[in-house]
Amino acid sequence: MTIQAFLPIGAIAAEDHADTLLELAFLVTAADGKLAAEEAAAFAELMQRVRGRAVTSDEIGAVYARFTEALDGSSCVDRVKAVAPKLPSDLREAAFRVALALALIDRDASPHEDALIDVLFRSLELDLDRAEALAKEVRVALSPPPNSAAPV
Repeated sequence: MTIQAFLPIGAIAAEDHADTLLELAFLVTAADGKLAAEEAAAFAELMQRVRGRAVTSDEIGAVYARFTEALDGSSCVDRVKAVAPKLPSDLREAAFRVALALALIDRDASPHEDALIDVLFRSLELDLDRAEALAKEVRVALSPPPNSAAPV
């Protein structure tokens, strides 16, 4: 399964809401200090979906630069706490699912990403049971298929 299963259904009309969701996704990918190729590709797909149109590598670069500048002088945790509450309630579950999928897409979940996901769910004010259900859904969907070797 790809990141597309976790992307918002369509474009997000309010640009500030789209940017908030994108920044939260960016922060999760930035939490461990490295950007895997899978994360970069997934972020590009996310940006195209929330913008409702194709985006150029220059546009993606400009968004990364803007979010990196906003992060200057603070931690990813601090930034999530500041940004997440700005997201309208109807986008919060989607943001959580996307962020978790981005953290797991490279199959290299880090303790930094895990800690940030915890802060994100609290900052989005999601119900714990619902957040756990969403997390399980994403983890199962992104798990490699069981080895289905044929019996000898």
